[in-house]
Amino acid sequence: MALIEVRTRQGRKRIDLSEDALTIGRSDDNTLVLEDDRASRHHCVIEPMKGNDSSCFQLRDLGSRNGTKLNNKDVDIQPLDNGDVVRIGATEIRFIDPVQTFTNKRSNVPNFKSSMDDLDEPLDSNIPTLDIDLHADAAGSVQTGYERRLREMAEGGHERSFDETDISLVDTKGVTLHQATSSGIETGNEEEAGESIRALRLLLFTSFRVRATDLHVEPKLQGSVIRLRVDGYMISAVDISETLFKRLLGLIKILCQIETSQKNTVQDGHFSVAVKGRRVDYRVSLTPSVHGQKLVIRVLDSQNAPSRLHELGCLPWQYEKLRTIATKDAGLLLACGPTGSGKTTTLYSCIREIDVEQRNAITIEDPVEYYLDGCTQIPVDSDQGNSFGSILRSVLRQDPDVIFVGEIRDIETATVAMQASMTGHLVYTTVHAKDSIGAIFRLLDLGVEAFLVANALNLIVAQRLVRLLCNTCKKGVTPTPSQNMKMGQSLGGVPEIFVPTGCKQCLRTGFIGRRALFELLEVSDSMRDVIMKTPTIQGIREIAKQGLFTSLEEYGFHLVAEGDTTFDEIDRVAGTE
Repeated sequence: MALIEVRTRQGRKRIDLSEDALTIGRSDDNTLVLEDDRASRHHCVIEPMKGNDSSCFQLRDLGSRNGTKLNNKDVDIQPLDNGDVVRIGATEIRFIDPVQTFTNKRSNVPNFKSSMDDLDEPLDSNIPTLDIDLHADAAGSVQTGYERRLREMAEGGHERSFDETDISLVDTKGVTLHQATSSGIETGNEEEAGESIRALRLLLFTSFRVRATDLHVEPKLQGSVIRLRVDGYMISAVDISETLFKRLLGLIKILCQIETSQKNTVQDGHFSVAVKGRRVDYRVSLTPSVHGQKLVIRVLDSQNAPSRLHELGCLPWQYEKLRTIATKDAGLLLACGPTGSGKTTTLYSCIREIDVEQRNAITIEDPVEYYLDGCTQIPVDSDQGNSFGSILRSVLRQDPDVIFVGEIRDIETATVAMQASMTGHLVYTTVHAKDSIGAIFRLLDLGVEAFLVANALNLIVAQRLVRLLCNTCKKGVTPTPSQNMKMGQSLGGVPEIFVPTGCKQCLRTGFIGRRALFELLEVSDSMRDVIMKTPTIQGIREIAKQGLFTSLEEYGFHLVAEGDTTFDEIDRVAGTE
């Protein structure tokens, strides 16, 4: 029996289709009532096609004001195939026909019986999985549902000079277990594990195209859902069957060389891929959940991040100030912001401004994510007693010129780092704080002596990441009086700002890419006096305003005025109430 799966903001449900037409709209007399402002009172209908013994169904628009979309295309009347997606505002309706799926597989796939016998579990016609419907692509090759949907996502992403067949899978020891198929060389038992290898390659390729930083594979009651983190936000990609999820999980555990039989423990590992002469690393985390192990893969692709100071997008005076401090012989450069705001990327860019051939640069990180050529990189291992503080003390006996401490977490690390900066070392480090002024009070709150904070600090950099509008679909609007009042304090009024719309190129989000907001606070002698006496936020801000000082919010409003991002995005990330 055919059915539809309805997904709304309120949840998900399934409805069996019968010989009676299923009407959809906001009015209470519809079979499926939608609480969606973009739906018409009587929006559309899913009904049996005449002359087909009610075995086939069609979608018919009822003259709705916003139209009915089938697979992202406006339609008036159209027959429905298994896996078709109807969109009405924020509501997604997927048409599922197990009989049609079964027939499509039999007609398109040779040796159908033997391929079905290879499945770990028989098909349940009452709960069809979403990744077994097959479609032929333009070249005539058969694609499963999840493959088709991942390729649709990849098509709208950033163009790459390779495809998934160019990806070689490399294990944690650097051994290539599965060679790129474009090379014509096959290693390992490709025939037995072919589907999981193909799925992983396609998933990694899609993440390349859409610039994903994390991949989440989350088990649920039936199958699993794959979500991608793009520009800081989670985007649902595809649903896959439980069988494919288990095979994918097994493949990744083999690549990471972690115990495959363990399912109720936290497991961590890493693997890499080789593609077109370069290597990309992935960090893997497995955590037990109610329905099985949840898999999260962090993408460590240095090409997605700026590598030099001039690529960060600072204001001209900020760039000059940052570069001057970053190349001094001694001092402390402190970056602050929440997790994932790009602090490490900024400090890595500062290190790259230094001539590491003539200066001894050492980094202490938890964990080491990117390789810095010419630097000694040391990972923190708390289980072995190697904390930031203890490693930093030993590093000082290694004759360092430049030290990068991944994070100040305690008074020991803070004290040693500041003492090092006052004894002829250039120290870069980070701390979690709301803004540059807040970073001073965070250090004092850790218990560091005020005179040490005042004398060690040279420059504090606060930063946030904001999403950039998609230039293809952004739309200009007139700012509201309250928005103009808030921006007018620094810009004097803005006639037009832009808002997101959403298109295929930006995955319907309205945004493509991110950039940093910067707030630089130089610690002058007058500011040192305030810190050592009775420091207050207002007192430090007044001294900062005497020189060049642009707050995170002011920096962001300049981007709004230039049409690079939205007012709401700046208010969300850097708003001060």
